[in-house]
Amino acid sequence: MYVKLSDIEQAARDFSAKSKTLRNYHEQLNSEIDAIKSKYLEDIKTASVEAGESYQMLLTLINDASDLFKDKKSMTVSGVKFGFQKKKGKLEIINEDVTISKLKELYGDNAVLYINTKSSVVKKALDNLPASDLKKLGVNIVQDTDVAFVKLTDDEVQKLIEAMIKESAKVAE
Repeated sequence: MYVKLSDIEQAARDFSAKSKTLRNYHEQLNSEIDAIKSKYLEDIKTASVEAGESYQMLLTLINDASDLFKDKKSMTVSGVKFGFQKKKGKLEIINEDVTISKLKELYGDNAVLYINTKSSVVKKALDNLPASDLKKLGVNIVQDTDVAFVKLTDDEVQKLIEAMIKESAKVAE
């Protein structure tokens, strides 16, 4: 099949026009969402402050009445669970080298379960090496071919289109 450059240019113009239509719908949607958000914003701020104050009051009351939670550490009222719970301790390693030595001493071969010894190649750094060095290192360059692509110069619309394509693919499954 013979394709003329003028056909590709026309297809690009068509894609651009349809992308602009999509962008306009997206902007309208965001505008309406922003209007709805601004309608409720003050109420949300007020409710947030009030909920925060109420939370602090409850926490203060619980701390001041720790003797009420000796037998039963927590309870639930109106969907709110409150009381006391054990706080998970944090591990503090004073000297990592000493700890690693002691792990090896105490656990022998099993010490590897507690010691991170992963090493890996930094691929981004390898990108800077010449192909001859990469070959000596046993690194191959794969998928190094020209492929067709279509990309909008407007990144925001490009992301939107890619997201919609992915969503369409999920729906099709």
